[in-house]
Amino acid sequence: MPQENIEDAKQGIAAITEAYAKDDIAPWRQQVEQLFDPEVVLEAGTDAFTEGEWHGHEGAVRFVANQMEVLKEMWMRLDEFIDVDEDCFIIGIAFGGQARHTAIPVEMHPFHVLKLRRGKILRWQVFLTREKALEAAGLRE
Repeated sequence: MPQENIEDAKQGIAAITEAYAKDDIAPWRQQVEQLFDPEVVLEAGTDAFTEGEWHGHEGAVRFVANQMEVLKEMWMRLDEFIDVDEDCFIIGIAFGGQARHTAIPVEMHPFHVLKLRRGKILRWQVFLTREKALEAAGLRE
């Protein structure tokens, strides 16, 4: 299962990167429909780039679409993968770009806690620190 989760994370990042490059959300939408549970809840607290709570496939798509409205020349990479258990993993990513309206460079290194139900992502939480992500996943450093 861990190798499958790593591959899913890489596919998701590739789909987001493609969506940014083409300025078309379709590649990400396709991944969401494949990898996410229809009842997925995405929680991005106040320490995340795009905050709020997003529900269902459409919410996961809108989360990325919202970032596409704010950023241009976006890039993303997988920096770390932490296998918590068969139903949970954490990914540390790096992403950046330019603010669309001010051209200010942006670079962040958030951690995403992904909890699964029957192999599909059911809960997606975004944190700015590794420590908060580990805590949310029930781990300690």
